[in-house]
Amino acid sequence: MKLSRSRNGMIGGVAAGIAAYLKLDPTIIRIAFVLISLFAGGGLLIYGILWIVIPKEGEDSTLAEEGLHKARDWYDGRKGGDGH
Repeated sequence: MKLSRSRNGMIGGVAAGIAAYLKLDPTIIRIAFVLISLFAGGGLLIYGILWIVIPKEGEDSTLAEEGLHKARDWYDGRKGGDGH
């Protein structure tokens, strides 16, 4: 099974996707993110990064890859429009 964000998640599907991949209850993963947020302070940051780098269930590209493609297309359009 490929790691992906679940379409049935509460926020971004990260915890549900990780839980499905590890064959655990999503509540356990959600509690882990809350505990990391409270005690280590990085839970929200980690969740956000995972949201960006883990593809959504049924899709091949991540939010990060989509953003890079859009930025590249924008840059190429500006470069071509400059006359350079």
